[in-house]
Amino acid sequence: MRAGKALLAWLVPGLMLAAVLVGVLLVRGGSSAWFGAVALALGIVPAGWVLVSALFPARAERRCPACGQDALARRSPDATHGLRCLACGWADETASAWLLAEEEGPLEHIVLAERGRTRREGHVDSPASRG
Repeated sequence: MRAGKALLAWLVPGLMLAAVLVGVLLVRGGSSAWFGAVALALGIVPAGWVLVSALFPARAERRCPACGQDALARRSPDATHGLRCLACGWADETASAWLLAEEEGPLEHIVLAERGRTRREGHVDSPASRG
């Protein structure tokens, strides 16, 4: 996985240069074929991005930034923020743990608790309706 990211990092400057060159060719060449190709690419690339994002959703990153072990866990089972490393003890109280919580199960009780509400018999009881 890291080799792929490193390769991508090396390819990005070349892709940027290619984009500039295509723009120059489009302006200097004046060909409507280039314009059509670029316009088609501008339609296909965003649609492809949405399709890939839908088919391959984000996964929680469990690698600790301090020690590199796959040992990150939520600070509290009742919160969606705060991370700690089970291997080295590293902790970040402000880091988002939303994806970790989402992988571990339903988030309804956490979200309702953060909003100060409770769930009873199929409906949500808000503080205003408690009287």
